[in-house]
Parts: sequence; C-alpha cells; structure tokens
Amino acid sequence: MGTAQGEFGGGGGLRLRVLGPVTAWLTDRQVNPGPPLQRATLWVLAAQAGRLVTKDRLIDALWGAAAPKTAEQSLYTYVAGLRRLLEPERGRRGPFTLLTQSANGYSLARDACRTDAEDFEQRLAEARRFQAKQDLPAWLRELEAGLGLWAGPALGGLPGPFCEAERARLESMRLTAREDYADALLRLGRHQESLDALTALTAEAPLRERPRELLMLALYRCGRQAEALEVFHDTRRLLAEHLGVDPGEPLRRAYELILRADPSLAVRTSGESALPPPARAPHQLPRDSRVFVGRTAMLVRLRALLAPWDGGDPQSVVAVTGTAGAGKSTLAVHAAHAASDHYPDGCLYVNLLGATPGVTRLSSLTLLGRLLRDLGVHAEAVPSDPGEAASMLRDRLLGRRMLIVLDDAAGPEQVRPLLGLPAGNALLVTSRESFAVADDCVQLVLGRMLRSEAVTVLAKLVGAERVAADPAAAAELADLCGRLPLALRLAAARLTENRHMPLSELNSRLRDQRRALHELESGDLAVRASLQLSHDLLAAGPNQLDRAAAAALCHLGVPHVPDATADVVAALLDVPRDAAERTVARLVRANLAEPGEHGRFRLHDLVRLFAMELAERRLSERDRDDALDRVIGLYGTTARLAMKLIDPHRVHPPHEFAGCEQFALTGSADASAWLVRERANVIAVAAQAMASGNSCLARSGAHLIFSFHWPLVFTGHNLDILTLSRKALEVGDRLDDQGISALAHGYLAQGLDHSGRYEEALLHQRAEVALRRTIGDPFSRMRALGNLAVMLTSLKVHEEALSSAREQLRIAREIGAAVGERHALLCVGSAQLGLGDVAAAVAAYTEMESLAREAGDAMHRADALMAMAEVHLVQEDHPSVAELYEKALVLMRENRFRGMEPRCLGRLGQAERLMGRFDRARAYLRETLAVAQGCGAGYWVDFAREELALLDGGRAAPDG
Repeated sequence: MGTAQGEFGGGGGLRLRVLGPVTAWLTDRQVNPGPPLQRATLWVLAAQAGRLVTKDRLIDALWGAAAPKTAEQSLYTYVAGLRRLLEPERGRRGPFTLLTQSANGYSLARDACRTDAEDFEQRLAEARRFQAKQDLPAWLRELEAGLGLWAGPALGGLPGPFCEAERARLESMRLTAREDYADALLRLGRHQESLDALTALTAEAPLRERPRELLMLALYRCGRQAEALEVFHDTRRLLAEHLGVDPGEPLRRAYELILRADPSLAVRTSGESALPPPARAPHQLPRDSRVFVGRTAMLVRLRALLAPWDGGDPQSVVAVTGTAGAGKSTLAVHAAHAASDHYPDGCLYVNLLGATPGVTRLSSLTLLGRLLRDLGVHAEAVPSDPGEAASMLRDRLLGRRMLIVLDDAAGPEQVRPLLGLPAGNALLVTSRESFAVADDCVQLVLGRMLRSEAVTVLAKLVGAERVAADPAAAAELADLCGRLPLALRLAAARLTENRHMPLSELNSRLRDQRRALHELESGDLAVRASLQLSHDLLAAGPNQLDRAAAAALCHLGVPHVPDATADVVAALLDVPRDAAERTVARLVRANLAEPGEHGRFRLHDLVRLFAMELAERRLSERDRDDALDRVIGLYGTTARLAMKLIDPHRVHPPHEFAGCEQFALTGSADASAWLVRERANVIAVAAQAMASGNSCLARSGAHLIFSFHWPLVFTGHNLDILTLSRKALEVGDRLDDQGISALAHGYLAQGLDHSGRYEEALLHQRAEVALRRTIGDPFSRMRALGNLAVMLTSLKVHEEALSSAREQLRIAREIGAAVGERHALLCVGSAQLGLGDVAAAVAAYTEMESLAREAGDAMHRADALMAMAEVHLVQEDHPSVAELYEKALVLMRENRFRGMEPRCLGRLGQAERLMGRFDRARAYLRETLAVAQGCGAGYWVDFAREELALLDGGRAAPDG
C-alpha cells in the first residue's frame, strides 16, 4: 500500500493527526497541542465539531466516574491552552471565534480543526460508493489511501473514556477496511497480494471469520486447495477452543465449494455473491434442555411477546436479564423453540461472548456481518460501516418473519444497531446487564426460582426417591443454592458424585460460608467462576465506572449486612455519595445487586459469599478494617443525628467515629424510618466489629451499639439491648477498657430492668456505679446513680434509692446537667412515694414536669405524667390514673417512643378493670401483651397476663 501521511501537514488551519502518535500542524509547521489531557480535550471537541459539548459531558469524557474535585478548573486550563493554539494572534483574552463558550459548555467551529480520522472515514465512504458502482479499481484505490493514513494505534494513548471508545471504533473500522482491501485485490485477480494481506490480517485478528473465508478463497485461487481446506479445519478448532462455537454458514459453504472445486469460485467482478445462497430457512437454535422445570409465568410472558396468541406481530425486542447462573440462556432457547412455529423464515442464533472468559466480545459490525452472511449475503458484499450493514439487514428482513436469538450480550450497546427490525421479526437477547434503556424493548428480569420449582429440578437431576426421602433437606438445599439453576445443577452434580451422601450433609457444608462456593463446583463449572467472570469483566471494563463497580463488589464483602445503600458504598470506598450512587446503579445494571425500596440494594446470597471471598483475596487486612471502621462511623454518626432530630434531649456517651458523609435525614419522621430500616445492618456491623481481633475496631463496634442504645429503647428492641450489651461487656473485659465496661454494665442493667429481671439488673448497675467512681467522669457517675435509683425502686429498696437519687440530683445541679436534674427529681419522687411521703413525691414530680415542659422534653413529660398517675393509683383515683396514662400514651405515640408503651397500656388496662369497664380493659391488656412481647418487656407481659386472668376468671362481666 502507498502512503498519504506526507500530505497531511500542509494546508491552512489546525490539522490533527490521531491515527497514530497524536501530532498537530498549523499551516506548515508542527505545533505542540499540550499535555495528554489537553490533547484529549481537543479530540473530544473536534470529534463533535459544530456542536455544543457541555462541561459535564467533557468532564465525563476525560475522567469518567474518577473525575477529581479540580476537574472543572483543569478543564478551563485546557480550553485556554487550546485557544492559544488555535488563535495565537488573539492573546490570552480573545475574543475567540473558533473555540467558543456558552453558559453550558464549549463548541469548536466546524472548520477550526481537520483530522486524519475524518479523512479516513471520507475515504471509506468513497470506497463504498465505488464498491456499489462495481468500480473495483477505484474501490481499491480509496481503501489504500485511507489505510495509508495510519501510522500506529489510534489516538496515541490519549486518556479518558471517550478516547477509549473512539480508539475501539476506529480500530474496528481499520480492520474492516483491511478486509475490504484484501477482498478488492481478490476480486481484481491479484490473488497473491490478497493472500499476503489476509495472512497478516488473520494473524492480528484470528477470531474474525470474514478474513478466513477470504483467505480460503485466495489460497484456492492460487492453486493451493489443500491449504485452503486446512484453513477451515484450523478455524473450526480455534473457534471451538476459544468460543465453543462452530464456524458460521458462509465459512462452511466456502469449505464445501472448495472441497468439490465448484466452478462458482472463479473470479467475478460483480457485487453478487460468488457462493450460492442457502436454499432453506435457517434454524440455528441450540438443542433444547432435556431438564427444564418451572419458570411457568416467565415462559407464558415470553410466549405472549414472541408469538402473540392473536397471530399478530411479535414484540420487536425482548431481553431476558439477570445475575450469573439464573438460567437466562436455557430459558431463552426453550422459549425460542416453543415460539419457532411463529417464524416460518427461520431462527438465527449468535453467541455474543459478552461474558465469555479469555475472548473478545463480538463487535456490532461482526455481529451484523454474521447475520447477513447467514441470510445469504456473501462476505465481500457486507458493508464495512455498521450503519450501512444494519440498513442492509433491515432490508433483507423486510417482509419476513424471523426470530434472532442473541445470547450473552455485553449490554445494549453491543446490539443497538439491530434495534428497530421490520415488523414481524423479533430479537430475543440474554444479558447479565440491564436492557431497561433499550428502545422498544420489554425486559424480563430472571430472579430465583420458586422453592417448589427448585426442589423439582433437584428431583430430576438426583432422583425423585432421594429427594422424597428427606423433603425438608431438599427444600433447605434449594434455598442454600439461592434457587438458581446453575447452583442447583452443581449441587446435584456433587450429590451424584457422592451417591451415599445425605442431602443434609451437603446442606451442612453449604451453611459453612468458608466452603459454600467450593462445594458448588463440578468440572469446569462453578458458581464462583461465573461470578468471578462478572467481576473481572467490570474490573477490565473500558471506563472508570465499570472498575469502580468491581471495587465496590469487592468492598461489599467487608460488612456482613443484609442490605446496603449508596451511603454505605461511599463509606466503603471513601468516595462522595454521588459517585457511589452511580457505582451502585452500575452493579444493579450488571445484575450483581438487586434493587429495593428507599435507595437500598442487596446482594444475592451467593454473590454476597463471593464478595466476602473477593475481599479476603484482594484487600489487605488493614484495608478491610479501615473500610469497616468507616461504615461504623457512617452508622454511628447518623444514629446520633437521627436521635437529635427525634429527641435532642437524650445524651450519648462521647466517641470520635471515623469521619465520613452521614445519611441525609430531613426530619424526625425520616430519622425514625431510617432507624427502623438500618437496625439489622447496624447490629450486624457492630457485632462483626466487636468480634474482631483489632482492638480499635472492637472499640468502635461497642461505641456504635452505645450510640444506638436510645433508638433501640425507643423502638422497643429490648432483646437486642441485652444481646449487644453483653457483647460490649466482653469487649471491655478483653481490652481492659473500664469506660466500655461501665457503659456495657449500665445498658445491660437497663435491658434487664425492662425485662423484669430486677436482681440481675441491680448487680450490673452497682458494677457501673463502682467503675464510675473510679473513672471520675461526673456526668456518667450522675447518670449511673440515677439508674441505680431506678433499679432499687423496682426492688422496693426505697431508702437506698432515695439516697442514690439525691446524690444524682446534687451532681446534676453542680455540673449544670438539666436532663440529669429532671431524671433525679423523677427518681426522688418515686423513692418518696415508695416510702409513703405522697406530698414530697408530688412536689418532686411537679417540679420535674415543669422543667420538662420548659425544656420541651417530651419523654420526661411522659415520665412525669406516668409518675403522677402512680400517685393517683395509690389514692385509688382510677379515673385520674386513666386520664394521665392516656395523655402519656399520646405523647409517646406522637414522638414514636414505642418502647415505653407497654407500661402505659398495661396501667390503662388495669385502671379500666378497676373502674368496671371490662371490654375496654381487655382491649388495652391484649394490646399490652402484643406490644410487650414484641419489645421483650417481660414484666409487662406477666402483668398483662395476670390482669387478663382476673378478667377471664369469672370475676369480670362484660361492660354494661
């Protein structure tokens, strides 16, 4: 081939060479276009010359999801540099006419910069026009001129997602042009030159079928028939080893014609196919599965879309998406076989290799070329432009009814040129990626099977007798496999290999998180390998967002939580929340995460196990601990923020959590909802941290629980308080940390007190008081003394309770702790009432209620109302008791103090019974029982049962 490179430097204006090392010329001299990112900026603008490119699009084109905080400022610098390059005579301030700015972005004038990429595309367009006119010498001349512009890999290593995509596009065009060049030589009778070009091309792109078909023809026309046939056998072996597929129909047809030295292989100069088209309608679907169970609703939906019951046109595009191992391909092939009668012109099938390890996924042009060749278009007549090839495909399908099954698509972009086929034809696509954005597409997301379906699959694979012998174990095995077909097949293979292994033994192995994925392996199939591939495709993806999603999946194996949000991902990766949101969306599109409500997502159980393994393999212990500590910081600081919004009067023990962006909460209702949603995650993370051998992490986990104590009290999760406080106490003892031990003793005492286990509660409360006297923190000592007074009052040790409460009151007033003063007055009043001094009790309660009202402390106001109700109970003024408890209940429900409701409801039920209003009493007491059982409030459970026994023992007639 000749070269056109030398001509490029001349002429006026800026001329940019990108088909090789990036260089720039201004008139007749070479100029420096600046650093790599400035050069990339120039290419982005030049590739879209005459159009406005927004700043956001420019930043995304240059950096993708990894844009630094200084991106916009850097962009200004690059634009300024390009303006000096384009219009050096205008100085630094302009005005500039070639690279202009608007409010939204920048625009490069259409004639400001010419590129060799434009020249290359123009040459290819001219070549296609000459090809259509059957002017073969002119076709060859234009191809040679276009290819002569290349001096190396396109865009010379320019950075950024936009340049990466453009580099791939230009390289694909170059390979197609080289195929066309060899094709033109062959059709002009220059067989040896074509052979030389094709030998080099097949070495560079060994899996492209069109060059190998042309190579076979070139060898045959050079009198080397045996070598031509050997190319076919080599190609078949190569495709089987790397792709697991057979050669396409054009290659097979070429082999058959060469084998019998068909006269049609003689040189032709027309654009018509040298190989006769197939006479029958193609039916390329793989064999249907012998074991296909369930998915009934999905199959009915697919059948209705692909073969409408009324005989009308099918849905243009149907995408079956889902996580690895969900059975997408099997379902699609089964549905295609079921609907094939609706497509008299045949069914085509192509594996797009979107998630096939070790091979390059099919390009859009390769896909179009394969489909066109399968429809009888000879390779040399397939256009080299994807748009033109797509137009030809639509023309070939016009008036036909064909089903095209595209298996394992990398995503919508890979099949976008095929969208919009003529009516009557349908495209059935499978992919791990979401197709929600594809035009005129119905997406069916394939999730886990029904348990009954999964058990039936096991029965078919391992034998119905074996499953029937232990149906409970079979159901558990289905759940442990996530009810995913791939995992079920692998579990069945494990059972088949070990015929005497009970299902329960395999279940035991799968319950062990350390070996579960190892058990789900058989031969070259494995759940782990399938998930690893999904991760690796992202990790090696063309843009930063893909790589960020791979990193997120790895980090999501660190916290052992039921579900998560973008805030958690932001903390794990230590990135801004908006970047984390994009990352989560990418995981969802890749079907590695399942979206939920309120911006939440979860990992499928097997994906979660894989992520845990991935974190162990890819992250150092320090990185894992740091990531978990940031999540603890996120939960701890947000829990405190939530409580501040709900009840700013409650005090949390001081602790400095790892700094990170908090959840965004907008008010008390939002805060309460967040506490409910995140409770399970907070508990899981805290327990995980407290079990860690890292002392700093264990401390952070304990303090996370201490920060979540009031939310647990308010929401009535007393059993969690008991369990977690014991774990925190173990941490304090293990680390010899008196501060943690003291807090754990105190919170454990409160939980035991709420459960009615007063003697145990007192032991732990005395332990906290003893530690507080040693530690010397006056606020914590005051708080511990107040809680000791509460425990003593519960046990009716009123003298000591009064002494402890008075000491609490003294310290509170000394240090100016208003919340402590109110609590101390409550404790003083309760002790005085227990000692029979009603007047002193009323005085203390009255002062406390006044202070609580002045401070706006709803919880202490409710406490004061309930305390005054106890005074009226002693005085047997039951109507007043009921009135005060009703007011307290209103306050509790307005402020979501659910954990305090059992006392109110129980006393209301008692008051109603004592007033003879038995139906009302029974309703209150039944509600008491339900709420107290949910809260783990043992005392009030027993109280409600005793009161109901009094009602139901024949001593209480119905109301009225």
